[in-house]
Amino acid sequence: MHLFDWPFGHINPHSFEMIMADPPWRFVVRSPKGEGKSAQARYDTMALEEINAMPVMDLAAPNCLLWLWCTAPMLPQQLTTVKAWGFEYCTEGVWVKMTKNGKLSFGTGYGLRGSHEPFIIVKRGEPKLTKSTRSVIHGKAREHSRKPEEAYREAERLMPNASRIELFSRTNRPGWTVWGNETGKFGEAA
Repeated sequence: MHLFDWPFGHINPHSFEMIMADPPWRFVVRSPKGEGKSAQARYDTMALEEINAMPVMDLAAPNCLLWLWCTAPMLPQQLTTVKAWGFEYCTEGVWVKMTKNGKLSFGTGYGLRGSHEPFIIVKRGEPKLTKSTRSVIHGKAREHSRKPEEAYREAERLMPNASRIELFSRTNRPGWTVWGNETGKFGEAA
């Protein structure tokens, strides 16, 4: 990789023991009605090939955990991202989306109505984990694709002393380096 190919600006390579990424996956929309609900109707998305070509491994310390937010319909393709970025699959988890009234949300879906969002945990080397984080996180669904605060708390508990970066971030977060074209959209995390 040439220095001019570095997409992460001033961020130093090989600096992070934890990477959380929520790539702007581009979906195949199956109906005109679905177009208005799609990710691409709300923000710029990227083709899988563009996401896979990103030098994410070059952000990782020798022992690094990557928390990759996925989508149920694209999970097989997103596993190719793990490989392209140079990480090894470990396990998976889900965010159970709750309404503001504490009920299970009722989202869109392909076959099943989505009330959850998957994430996968992958690694480079042997990151030190506390093994205290469960595979299910309950959290309130907010703006489209905005992740729950509970997920960040669990990530921090999983690796409490890690140097952390969030890729494709939309919220400034104490203790995290953030990168993305919508960084700060939702302000500062609580």
